[in-house]
Amino acid sequence: MPRLIWPLLAALLLSACASKPEESPERTEAAQYREAQDAMDSNNYLTAIDRLKELEARFPYGRYAEQAQLDLIYAHFRSQEYPETVVAAQRFMRSYPAHPRLDYALYMRGLANFYMERGFFDSFMSTDKSSRDLGSARDAFEDFERLVTRFPDSEYAPDARSRMVFIRNEMARHELHAARYYARRGAYIAAINRAQYVVQHYQRTPMVPEALAIMVEGYERLDRPELADKSRRALAESWPDSEYLDDDGQVNLAWWPSEHKGLLSLLTFDLL
Repeated sequence: MPRLIWPLLAALLLSACASKPEESPERTEAAQYREAQDAMDSNNYLTAIDRLKELEARFPYGRYAEQAQLDLIYAHFRSQEYPETVVAAQRFMRSYPAHPRLDYALYMRGLANFYMERGFFDSFMSTDKSSRDLGSARDAFEDFERLVTRFPDSEYAPDARSRMVFIRNEMARHELHAARYYARRGAYIAAINRAQYVVQHYQRTPMVPEALAIMVEGYERLDRPELADKSRRALAESWPDSEYLDDDGQVNLAWWPSEHKGLLSLLTFDLL
C-alpha cells in the first residue's frame, strides 16, 4: 500500500506544477520608461503621469530618474494640473540645483503660475482679469524675472520677457480698477493713492495716462488745484493726444462721478 501512495503523490505534484501559469518577468527601468514615453507620444498624459510616478518609486536613483522628473513636469502641465506642475518643478529644482535644464524647470513653473490665473470660461472667451487677485501672476512674474536674470541666453528667455510685459500691464490694470472703484464711491484719497502707484511703479504701461487723469480729477475734488495742475501738465506733456484731454487741454473722464448724484446713483451705490 505505501508503495502505491508515493507514486500517486508524485504524479499529483507534477500535474500541479505543470498547470501553474508562468509569471511574467518584472519590467526593467528602461521598459517602464518606454511605456511612459509611449503614453506621452499618444497624448495620454494621465497614464504617463502614473507610469512616471511608478518609475520614480521603483527606481529613485536609476538612470532615468532626472528625465522622469522633467517629463512629469511637462505631463502635469499638458494635463492642465497647474498646482501639480509647480510642485513638480520645485522638486526638480531642489533635487538638481545645478542641472543643465534648470532653466526649463523654472520656465515651466512660471508658465504654470501664469495659467493658474485663467478660469474655466477664459478658455472660450476673453475676460477682464484686472479685478481678480493676481497672486499667481506675481509668482509667475518672479519666476520669469529669475529666469531672464540667471539664464539671459536661454531659449525660453524671449517668451518669458514677453509674458513679463503682459503681467506688468495686468498689474497696472488691477491698480487702476481699484482706483476707479474708490473714485466712484467718493474715496478720492484712496483713488489718488492707487493711481499714483501706477504712475510710480508701472511707468511703461498704457495705464499711466488714465492714472494721471484720475489724479487730476481727485485733486480737484479735494480742492488741491496746484497738485491737479501738476498732474495735468504731466499728462499733457507726455501724452498730448490722450483721449483723456479735451480740446481745451482739460481732463475729461467719462466715467467720473458727478458731484450732484441722482436718485439712480444713490440707489445703486454709483454702479449705475
